Amino acid sequence: MRRLLLLFFCFCSAVTAAVQAQEYPLTGTLLQADGGEPLGFATAIAYRQADSTMAANATTEIDGSFALEVPGGKYYLIFQFLGYDNKVVAGLTVSGPLALGEVTMGQSSVALETVTVAAERSQMVMKLDKRVFNVAKDLTGGGSTAADILNNVPSVNVDPEGNVSLRGSNGVRILVDGKPSAMLSSGDLDALRRLQGDIIESVEVITNPSARYEAEGEAGIINIILKKNRKTGINGSFGANVGYPENFGASYNLNYRRNAFNLFSNFGVSYRRSPGGGSDEQRFFNPDGSLRQFYETVTEQDRGGFGGNFQLGTDWFINDKTQLTGYLLYRKSDDNNLTDVFYRDFDDNRTLTSLTVRDVEEKSGNQNLEGSLNFKRTFEQKDQEWTAVFQYSLDDDLELSDIVETSPGETGPLFQTSSNTEYETNLLVQTDYVHPFNDSIKIEGGLRATFRTIQNAFQVQEGPNPDDLQIVGAFDDELAYNENIAAGYFIASGEFGRFGVQGGLRGELSDVTAVLLKSQTSNEQNYFNLFPSAAVTYQFAETTQLQLSYSRRLSRPYFRLLLPFSNFNNPRNNSQGNPTLRPEYTDAYEAGILKYLPRGSVLASIYYRYTTGVIQRLLLPADDGTTLRFPVNLGTRNAYGVEFNFNYDLADWWKLTTDFNLYQARVEGQYQETTYATDITSWNGRLTNKYDLTDKLQAQGTFDYDAPQNTPQGRDLGVYSFDVGGSLDVLRGKGTLTLSGRDIFNTRIRQSLVELPNYTSSSNFQWRRAQSIVLSFVYRLNQEKRREERE
Repeated sequence: MRRLLLLFFCFCSAVTAAVQAQEYPLTGTLLQADGGEPLGFATAIAYRQADSTMAANATTEIDGSFALEVPGGKYYLIFQFLGYDNKVVAGLTVSGPLALGEVTMGQSSVALETVTVAAERSQMVMKLDKRVFNVAKDLTGGGSTAADILNNVPSVNVDPEGNVSLRGSNGVRILVDGKPSAMLSSGDLDALRRLQGDIIESVEVITNPSARYEAEGEAGIINIILKKNRKTGINGSFGANVGYPENFGASYNLNYRRNAFNLFSNFGVSYRRSPGGGSDEQRFFNPDGSLRQFYETVTEQDRGGFGGNFQLGTDWFINDKTQLTGYLLYRKSDDNNLTDVFYRDFDDNRTLTSLTVRDVEEKSGNQNLEGSLNFKRTFEQKDQEWTAVFQYSLDDDLELSDIVETSPGETGPLFQTSSNTEYETNLLVQTDYVHPFNDSIKIEGGLRATFRTIQNAFQVQEGPNPDDLQIVGAFDDELAYNENIAAGYFIASGEFGRFGVQGGLRGELSDVTAVLLKSQTSNEQNYFNLFPSAAVTYQFAETTQLQLSYSRRLSRPYFRLLLPFSNFNNPRNNSQGNPTLRPEYTDAYEAGILKYLPRGSVLASIYYRYTTGVIQRLLLPADDGTTLRFPVNLGTRNAYGVEFNFNYDLADWWKLTTDFNLYQARVEGQYQETTYATDITSWNGRLTNKYDLTDKLQAQGTFDYDAPQNTPQGRDLGVYSFDVGGSLDVLRGKGTLTLSGRDIFNTRIRQSLVELPNYTSSSNFQWRRAQSIVLSFVYRLNQEKRREERE
C-alpha cells in the first residue's frame, strides 16, 4: 500500500508539472448538415500543414463536442464518419486556444439513398473502459425484462435462476442511471424480472472501474440507462406486446421540451406468467459407503402476475450553465406463484417406498418508490463542472405462502404457512467536482454518503389443522440491518502526446450492523478501506488504442445472504443465510487493445483478479436426509482470462457481433475442517448476426453458449440457447412491428452435479422457462427511428 501511495503522489506531482506544457486546445461541435443533430463517435484528426503528419486525434462525444490538444503551428482537420463525406477544415493557425464553433458533415451520395440505415447507431459501442449495449437495436428484446436484456449483453450472463455474473464472477454491482436502486440491491432474483425492458435505453458494462465509482462490485459495474429525451416539443413512443407463455404489456415514453423546462415520463404495465421447475436426484451414504437414503425431488411451478412502473420528472435549465433535474419513480408488482414439490423415496433397488406431495400457493407483492434531485453546474472552462445528487427510496416486499403436505397412507395432511416481510429505506447524498487545467490535464473529486435500513421478519407455522397452527421456533425471527457508508475520492488525469494517464484513490468508511431481534444475536462490522485505481493508455494510431488498468474493489454480502431463513417451499433442500459474512476484496488488473476497423471494431482484453474472503454457497448434507445451502467466506480465488469483443459489417446488409471469454480460476478454502479446492477452466461466447433484408425489414439470430465448469463441490454442466427476431417498419417509418423468439429450443436449463464423500446429487432447474415468443409494436411520436437510435 505504501508503494501505491508513493506512486500516486508522484503521479500527481508529474501532472502538476505538466500543466505548463505549451499545447493549445482545438474545440468545437460536430453536427449533421441536414437537421443540425449532434454527430457522436465520429473521428477528428489534426494534421500538420507542413508535412501532413498526424498531430492529434479524438472521437466526438455523444453531444458532438470534440477537443484536440496541439502545439502552436499550422494545421488542417479531417472529420470522418461512416456514411458521411469526409469534412476538411483547412488553414488553421494555432497560437493559443482555438474554438471552431459548429462544424457540419453531410451524408455521402451513396448513403443518401439509404439514409435510415446510414445514421443508425451500432447495437454495441466499444470503448477501452466500458462497453455500451444499445437496447433498441436488439430485435430479440421486444416485450423483455431487464434480466432478458442483460443476458444479451456481451461479458454478462444471467443464469436460469436469475443470478448475474460478469466474466464468470457473481460480484457485480448493478446501477440504474449511475445510482444504486433499492429494488436491485437486495439480492432478490426476481427484481430484474420486475423491471420492464421497454423503459431501458442502454446498458453500460464497466469491467475495471476507477476510484470515481463506488468500490462495491469486485467483478465490475453494470449501469442500466433509462430512456429520456430532451428534443424540443413533444415526442416519444408508445408500445404494446403480446406473447406466449402469457406475456402482455403496454408502455409509453414521452418528453415535452419548452423554453427552460423539459418534462419526461415513462410508464409500463405487464402481465406475465411462465412455467418452470426441475428435478434433483439425491443419494446419502454411510461412513462405510453403503446407501443410507435415496430420493428424487421434482418441482413444478407456475410463476407470475401483474407488474408496472411509472416515472415522472423534469429538467429545469435555470440558465445555460445550471440545470436541476428531479423525478419520482414508482414500481409495483403482484404475483401469484404456484408450486408443487414431489418427494419420491426409493430403496437400494430403486423401488418406490413413499411419495410426499407439497402444494404451495405464494402471494408475493412489491412496491418501490424512488425520488431523486440532481444538480449540475458547468463553467466557462470546458469540462469544468460541479454535480450534486440527493436520492431517497422506499421498498416494501411481502411473501405469504399456504402449504399443504400430503403422503399416501398417512393419517392426514400437514398444513403450513410462511410469511416473509421486508421493509427497506435508502438515502444517497453525493457531490462531485471536475476541474480541468486545460484540455489535457484535470483533477476531480467527490464525497458520498449512503444510509440503508432493512427490517425483515420471517415466520413458519404448522399443524394438522389449518385453524390451529403452531409457530416453528427454528423459523421465527426478525432481522434489523443497518448499513452506513461514507466515501471520498480524488482522481488526477492527463494526456501527454500519445499517452494518457489516470490515478485515483478512494476511501470508504463502512458501519454495518445485523441484529436478530428474537434470538438476540448480532454482528457488527466497522472498517475503513482505501481503494486505489490507475490506468495508462497509449494511442498507436488514430484507430488503435492500448490501455493498462488496475483497481481494488470489494463485494459486500447483500442482505439476503445474511438472513438465517428463506422460503419454506422445499424443506428437504433449504437455503439459509449467514449473518457473520464479511466482504470479499479483489485486486483487478487488466490490459486491453481497441482497434477500429473500416467497417467495425475489435477489443481484446486480458485480465487477472485476486480475491480474498471469497463468498461461496456450500451444500451441506445432514444425517436426517436433508441438505442446506449455506454461504461462507471460503478463502481465496485467483482468476485470469482473455476476452474478445468483435463487431463488423460484413456487407451493407449484414452485421456481425460476437464476444468470447476464456477464463481459469483456482479456488482454495476451508470450512468446518473440510478443505474445498478446485481448478476452474471454462468459457462462454455469443454470436449475433443481423440482416437488413430491405430498408424496412430486418432479421437477427443470436447463439449463446456457457461451457461446463468445476465448482468446489462438483460441476455445472454447459448451457446454450438460440434467439431469433425480425422487425418491420410500418406507417411510413413511424411504427415498427417486431416478432422475437427466445431460447427457441428450450435448452436454457441449469444442470449441476455435486459429488461429496457422503452425498451425491444430479439436478436440473429452470426458475422460469426462458422459451417464449413475443410480438411487439412501437409507435414513434415526432421521432425518426434511426435518428432516435443514434448515439
